[in-house]
Amino acid sequence: MKQCLYSSSACLMKPSESFLLSTILAANNISTADENSAAANSFKTKQLLSGSNFLRLLFGIKNILLIIFIYFILFVTKADAKNCLSFLPYGFNGSYVHLPQGASFCVKQGKLINKYQTDNYGGRLLYGKSLKNKLQIFGDSQVLGLDVENIEQHYLNTLYKKNNFVIYAAPNNGPYEVLNFLNKNKKILQKKIIVTLNFSTDLYRVLDYWDPKNFVVLKDYELDGILEHPFKYRLIIFKNLLFNKNFTLSRYDNKEMQNLFLNSDQNELHNKLIKYFDELNETANKLDVEIDFIVTHPYWVYYIDKKNNQLLLNKELNKKVEKLICSSFQSTKKISKVLISQVPETLQLNDLTFDKRHLKSTKINLKNFSDICGF
Repeated sequence: MKQCLYSSSACLMKPSESFLLSTILAANNISTADENSAAANSFKTKQLLSGSNFLRLLFGIKNILLIIFIYFILFVTKADAKNCLSFLPYGFNGSYVHLPQGASFCVKQGKLINKYQTDNYGGRLLYGKSLKNKLQIFGDSQVLGLDVENIEQHYLNTLYKKNNFVIYAAPNNGPYEVLNFLNKNKKILQKKIIVTLNFSTDLYRVLDYWDPKNFVVLKDYELDGILEHPFKYRLIIFKNLLFNKNFTLSRYDNKEMQNLFLNSDQNELHNKLIKYFDELNETANKLDVEIDFIVTHPYWVYYIDKKNNQLLLNKELNKKVEKLICSSFQSTKKISKVLISQVPETLQLNDLTFDKRHLKSTKINLKNFSDICGF
């Protein structure tokens, strides 16, 4: 399954960067053929050497383009972290995915600029001016708030108004990565925490094949260097394009995501979700923490009506999604509150975030389990 089925900053690269990388990747195959041909006809080639032929033989198309690429990122692209990054930095430490630790940076996506400040564990800090209580929140990029600048804009603020937020979340940080964080950092956990599940993609991150190292470009120890020298990120992207077969710049659209869900084994999905929720409950008991569990609907339950710039709810698909949600998560003693987002029948196209793969925080409306599931 392609990486950009999941949240990935690689999918948010500027068109010029994407084009350049794709061109280099294609040139890799061309230059290999050129080099093989040159080897097979080396004697003849030596007789016909000219300045251009010599250069081509010596470097090859691949190497020439590599030199151009390195020149581009070193001398043309601004490589100063004082300027906002064009991507969200996050890395995998072997257990979970997190943002840079103890850092301040900003990310510019289109016209939107978001500032990030993190604690020593990579948790995003969203603080209100006069609030003293702190609420720890866990999940992936949906709860991280790609469109959120301050705590008042976050969808959880409606329910937890009296709390500052520390959000331990990042793209591709799946449900089991959240469990890993809880177990490895139990000393910092408060008595009550929030655990979220983004049904858009977490649905597939509970399956056996899921492994973040196949989908997250950066290692966590590379994050500080990326903040200091953002151009290194493009070098790592380039390396992954060449050598990581799981890495891609393409991504599934809404229709493809819908088909993926409809063609998936619903019993397998159901069993894997129940298994995960049971393990979450066991973890809550073991660590003696209370959990509010929050499920947000997938963005792909909507058709895209480009003509009218609208999102139209696929009602039949949404029924299948809600059936799976309602049958997979039941409250327990330690997970006493289960909340589910309610989806309106229509939204505007700009109610999606810049990457078109998350609902904007202001459009997420949480309801009690019984209100959505009817029991």
